[in-house]
Amino acid sequence: MNGSDKNGRRVPHQHVPAGVLCHEAQKQWDAYVKMRKTLWKSACARAGRDHADDICSKVAIAFYRRLLSGPLNESVAPYLWTMIKRHTGQHLSELSARAENFVGDETSNLEDPANYISVHFTSQVELVEAMAVLKKEFSTLQLRAFVLAEAYGLKAPSIAELIDTTPGNVRDALRHARRKLGTRRVGARLGVVSDDD
Repeated sequence: MNGSDKNGRRVPHQHVPAGVLCHEAQKQWDAYVKMRKTLWKSACARAGRDHADDICSKVAIAFYRRLLSGPLNESVAPYLWTMIKRHTGQHLSELSARAENFVGDETSNLEDPANYISVHFTSQVELVEAMAVLKKEFSTLQLRAFVLAEAYGLKAPSIAELIDTTPGNVRDALRHARRKLGTRRVGARLGVVSDDD
Protein backbone atom coordinates (compact mmCIF):
# COMPACT_ATOMS: atom_id res chain seq x y z
CA MET A 1 0.00 0.00 0.00
CA ASN A 2 3.03 2.32 0.13
CA GLY A 3 2.82 4.93 -2.60
CA SER A 4 -0.84 4.35 -3.53
CA ASP A 5 -4.21 4.04 -1.89
CA LYS A 6 -6.49 1.00 -2.08
CA ASN A 7 -8.02 2.27 -5.34
CA GLY A 8 -4.58 2.35 -6.95
CA ARG A 9 -4.37 6.16 -7.10
CA ARG A 10 -1.00 7.74 -6.42
CA VAL A 11 -0.73 9.20 -2.93
CA PRO A 12 1.41 12.36 -2.64
CA HIS A 13 4.88 11.55 -1.39
CA GLN A 14 5.47 12.33 2.29
CA HIS A 15 9.02 13.48 3.02
CA VAL A 16 9.82 11.07 5.80
CA PRO A 17 13.17 9.70 6.94
CA ALA A 18 14.49 6.70 5.03
CA GLY A 19 14.19 3.40 6.84
CA VAL A 20 12.30 0.15 6.86
CA LEU A 21 9.53 -0.46 9.35
CA CYS A 22 9.07 -3.83 10.99
CA HIS A 23 5.81 -5.67 10.21
CA GLU A 24 3.92 -4.43 13.31
CA ALA A 25 5.19 -0.84 12.88
CA GLN A 26 4.10 -0.93 9.22
CA LYS A 27 0.59 -1.90 10.33
CA GLN A 28 0.56 1.09 12.65
CA TRP A 29 1.78 3.35 9.84
CA ASP A 30 -1.05 2.02 7.64
CA ALA A 31 -3.50 2.88 10.45
CA TYR A 32 -2.08 6.42 10.39
CA VAL A 33 -2.57 6.61 6.60
CA LYS A 34 -6.24 5.72 7.06
CA MET A 35 -6.61 8.48 9.68
CA ARG A 36 -4.82 11.24 7.73
CA LYS A 37 -7.96 12.99 6.50
CA THR A 38 -9.52 13.02 9.97
CA LEU A 39 -6.28 14.28 11.53
CA TRP A 40 -6.07 17.02 8.90
CA LYS A 41 -9.63 18.12 9.73
CA SER A 42 -8.68 18.28 13.40
CA ALA A 43 -5.63 20.42 12.59
CA CYS A 44 -7.89 22.65 10.46
CA ALA A 45 -10.32 23.11 13.31
CA ARG A 46 -7.52 23.94 15.75
CA ALA A 47 -5.30 26.18 13.62
CA GLY A 48 -7.08 26.93 10.35
CA ARG A 49 -6.83 25.52 6.85
CA ASP A 50 -3.67 27.51 6.03
CA HIS A 51 -1.70 25.72 8.75
CA ALA A 52 -3.17 22.20 8.69
CA ASP A 53 -0.78 20.88 6.03
CA ASP A 54 2.29 22.05 7.94
CA ILE A 55 1.04 20.54 11.18
CA CYS A 56 0.13 17.20 9.56
CA SER A 57 3.52 17.01 7.84
CA LYS A 58 5.26 17.46 11.18
CA VAL A 59 3.05 14.77 12.72
CA ALA A 60 3.76 12.34 9.84
CA ILE A 61 7.52 12.79 10.13
CA ALA A 62 7.51 12.52 13.93
CA PHE A 63 5.29 9.42 13.87
CA TYR A 64 7.39 7.69 11.20
CA ARG A 65 10.58 8.42 13.13
CA ARG A 66 8.97 6.97 16.24
CA LEU A 67 7.96 3.80 14.36
CA LEU A 68 11.50 3.31 13.07
CA SER A 69 12.48 2.41 16.64
CA GLY A 70 9.69 -0.18 16.83
CA PRO A 71 5.90 -0.38 17.12
CA LEU A 72 3.91 1.49 19.72
CA ASN A 73 2.90 -0.37 22.87
CA GLU A 74 -0.37 1.56 22.87
CA SER A 75 -3.26 2.19 20.53
CA VAL A 76 -2.39 4.27 17.45
CA ALA A 77 -5.43 6.59 17.42
CA PRO A 78 -5.01 8.18 20.89
CA TYR A 79 -1.27 8.56 20.25
CA LEU A 80 -1.95 10.40 16.97
CA TRP A 81 -4.61 12.66 18.53
CA THR A 82 -2.10 13.63 21.20
CA MET A 83 0.51 14.33 18.52
CA ILE A 84 -1.90 16.53 16.54
CA LYS A 85 -2.73 18.50 19.68
CA ARG A 86 0.94 18.88 20.66
CA HIS A 87 2.18 19.82 17.17
CA THR A 88 -0.69 22.28 16.71
CA GLY A 89 0.27 23.97 19.97
CA GLN A 90 3.93 24.11 18.95
CA HIS A 91 3.06 25.46 15.50
CA LEU A 92 0.82 28.19 16.94
CA SER A 93 3.49 29.08 19.51
CA GLU A 94 6.05 29.47 16.71
CA LEU A 95 3.63 31.74 14.84
CA SER A 96 3.03 33.74 18.00
CA ALA A 97 6.77 34.19 18.52
CA ARG A 98 7.20 35.36 14.91
CA ALA A 99 4.22 37.71 15.27
CA GLU A 100 5.69 39.03 18.53
CA ASN A 101 8.92 39.83 16.69
CA PHE A 102 6.91 41.39 13.88
CA VAL A 103 4.82 43.71 16.05
CA GLY A 104 7.25 44.14 18.92
CA ASP A 105 8.90 47.40 19.85
CA GLU A 106 11.73 47.02 17.35
CA THR A 107 10.65 47.76 13.77
CA SER A 108 14.23 46.95 12.74
CA ASN A 109 13.09 43.30 12.79
CA LEU A 110 11.05 44.10 9.70
CA GLU A 111 14.18 44.90 7.71
CA ASP A 112 15.46 41.33 8.08
CA PRO A 113 14.16 39.25 5.11
CA ALA A 114 13.86 36.23 7.45
CA ASN A 115 11.17 38.12 9.40
CA TYR A 116 9.42 39.54 6.35
CA ILE A 117 5.76 38.58 6.01
CA SER A 118 4.29 38.76 2.53
CA VAL A 119 1.84 41.62 2.71
CA HIS A 120 0.82 43.58 -0.36
CA PHE A 121 3.28 46.43 -0.12
CA THR A 122 5.68 47.25 -2.92
CA SER A 123 8.70 47.48 -0.65
CA GLN A 124 9.84 46.63 2.84
CA VAL A 125 10.24 50.37 3.48
CA GLU A 126 6.50 50.79 2.89
CA LEU A 127 5.81 47.87 5.22
CA VAL A 128 7.95 49.40 8.00
CA GLU A 129 6.18 52.75 7.51
CA ALA A 130 2.76 51.04 7.58
CA MET A 131 3.62 49.20 10.79
CA ALA A 132 4.71 52.49 12.38
CA VAL A 133 1.29 53.97 11.51
CA LEU A 134 -0.56 50.92 12.84
CA LYS A 135 1.45 50.92 16.08
CA LYS A 136 0.41 54.55 16.70
CA GLU A 137 -3.27 54.03 15.82
CA PHE A 138 -4.01 50.52 17.13
CA SER A 139 -3.99 49.30 20.70
CA THR A 140 -1.60 46.43 21.46
CA LEU A 141 -4.49 43.94 21.34
CA GLN A 142 -5.78 45.36 18.05
CA LEU A 143 -2.33 45.25 16.46
CA ARG A 144 -1.55 41.68 17.52
CA ALA A 145 -5.01 40.40 16.55
CA PHE A 146 -4.86 42.21 13.20
CA VAL A 147 -1.41 40.86 12.28
CA LEU A 148 -2.29 37.30 13.32
CA ALA A 149 -5.57 37.45 11.39
CA GLU A 150 -4.37 39.24 8.25
CA ALA A 151 -0.76 38.08 7.90
CA TYR A 152 -1.14 34.54 9.26
CA GLY A 153 -4.78 33.84 8.42
CA LEU A 154 -5.67 32.68 11.93
CA LYS A 155 -9.24 32.69 13.24
CA ALA A 156 -10.42 34.38 16.46
CA PRO A 157 -10.33 31.23 18.68
CA SER A 158 -6.71 30.47 17.69
CA ILE A 159 -5.65 34.09 18.14
CA ALA A 160 -7.37 34.22 21.54
CA GLU A 161 -5.46 31.15 22.69
CA LEU A 162 -2.15 32.62 21.49
CA ILE A 163 -2.52 36.02 23.13
CA ASP A 164 -4.38 34.78 26.21
CA THR A 165 -7.74 36.47 25.80
CA THR A 166 -11.25 35.50 24.70
CA PRO A 167 -12.43 35.04 21.09
CA GLY A 168 -14.97 37.82 21.72
CA ASN A 169 -12.20 40.25 22.66
CA VAL A 170 -10.29 39.27 19.52
CA ARG A 171 -13.36 39.82 17.31
CA ASP A 172 -13.96 43.23 18.93
CA ALA A 173 -10.31 44.19 18.45
CA LEU A 174 -10.42 43.15 14.79
CA ARG A 175 -13.66 45.04 14.23
CA HIS A 176 -12.21 48.23 15.75
CA ALA A 177 -8.91 47.82 13.87
CA ARG A 178 -10.69 47.39 10.53
CA ARG A 179 -12.95 50.34 11.26
CA LYS A 180 -9.85 52.49 11.96
CA LEU A 181 -8.36 51.38 8.63
CA GLY A 182 -11.46 52.75 6.91
CA THR A 183 -11.08 56.21 8.45
CA ARG A 184 -9.53 59.00 6.40
CA ARG A 185 -6.89 59.69 9.07
CA VAL A 186 -5.48 56.13 9.10
CA GLY A 187 -6.51 54.86 5.68
CA ALA A 188 -5.01 57.80 3.80
CA ARG A 189 -1.69 57.43 5.63
CA LEU A 190 -1.61 53.77 4.58
CA GLY A 191 -2.87 54.40 1.05
CA VAL A 192 -6.01 52.33 1.71
CA VAL A 193 -8.41 55.30 1.51
CA SER A 194 -7.80 58.30 -0.72
CA ASP A 195 -7.44 61.78 0.78
CA ASP A 196 -10.35 62.95 -1.40
CA ASP A 197 -12.90 60.57 0.21
